[in-house]
Amino acid sequence: MNKLFNRSLLAAGVLALSLQNAFAAGSEFIDPGAMIWQKPDFNRAAYTKVMIEPITLFISPDSEYKGMKADELKSLSDEFAEVITKTLEPDIPIVHQGGPGVLYIRAALTDVKVAKKKRGLLGYTPIGFVVTSVAHSGVGGISLKDASLEVEMLDPVSGERLGVLVDKAPKAADDKEMSWDAIDKTLAYYATRFKARMQAAK
Repeated sequence: MNKLFNRSLLAAGVLALSLQNAFAAGSEFIDPGAMIWQKPDFNRAAYTKVMIEPITLFISPDSEYKGMKADELKSLSDEFAEVITKTLEPDIPIVHQGGPGVLYIRAALTDVKVAKKKRGLLGYTPIGFVVTSVAHSGVGGISLKDASLEVEMLDPVSGERLGVLVDKAPKAADDKEMSWDAIDKTLAYYATRFKARMQAAK
């Protein structure tokens, strides 16, 4: 498990550096309000399939809680992937290998701040154990306090960057506070908009 977690941290570090370089290189093209950049001659019609890298989470040094385990991070990544997949397919097929006609998308939740939920008195009773053991599956015992969403689109053959999105407050206007559900809705929103633009380009 330690080796797996170390490999995850290494991969996360590489992705973070890559994203930082990408955003820095294209910062002069990003609208400060929308924080969205797209290569001027990006031809969406040239891409009919999408390859999506699992979303990576980077915990902020200022996070109240920093003890998220590898399986908890994987659980979140799998959930986010499911949200995107359900939104895009079957209209836009998701593949697991790059090539001509495939658009490569990678994303990260950065500056993530989380807190461990406090367990009430019921949580320490036998009945409470049964209840919380179900409710706390995945990351049920960890609440999201803040995060930023960063997304990059690339051509997997040439490695050319085609688009960048940075959302510093990835939650809907009707969401009173940040939460994992808010991230789900934000991903579904961007995936829906992405699908509409891809279909319009055909």
